[in-house]
Amino acid sequence: MLKALRKSLTALAAFAIATSFIASSFAGEFTVHQGKRYRATLSLGSVERMVDNDAIAQRFRALGFTRVRVSGSGATRKVEGVWPGKDMSANMPRQIVAVARL
Repeated sequence: MLKALRKSLTALAAFAIATSFIASSFAGEFTVHQGKRYRATLSLGSVERMVDNDAIAQRFRALGFTRVRVSGSGATRKVEGVWPGKDMSANMPRQIVAVARL
């Protein structure tokens, strides 16, 4: 029973982070440039903290990043990845509190 509850909560957290990445509450706009590597610092809410790093990496791959690596645990995660597409500007979800080009 405890295992099933944990699985359900993890699924809920994964859903929360995925939907909040496309929600209307944005932290600002950022431009990514073709072939450049970036590092984003994420600050996750209480339910989102339950999402594992693999799920976060998969979300960034779905956004178009390659060579994605996620580190950290709990509320603060670091995500690094390369943007292979054309230069593009987009609004950032509120979970992304900092972005740096490496």
